[in-house]
Amino acid sequence: MTQNEMILKYLRDHGRITTYDAFRHGITRLSARIYDLRKKGVQITKDRVNYRARDGKYKHYDVYKLGAN
Repeated sequence: MTQNEMILKYLRDHGRITTYDAFRHGITRLSARIYDLRKKGVQITKDRVNYRARDGKYKHYDVYKLGAN
């Protein structure tokens, strides 16, 4: 199974994927794979989640979901 297929299956099974989720499955360049899938016509949206880290600084991570905005 290719990384693109793994991501698509994960999205269908779980409804969303983050870089951490992908990394746990051996995929280290999630945004590049999302780019590939979008290029093939798969509609994937991205939500940015902001949070305050333990060091007090504000940070963010991206959550990818199937479907259009």
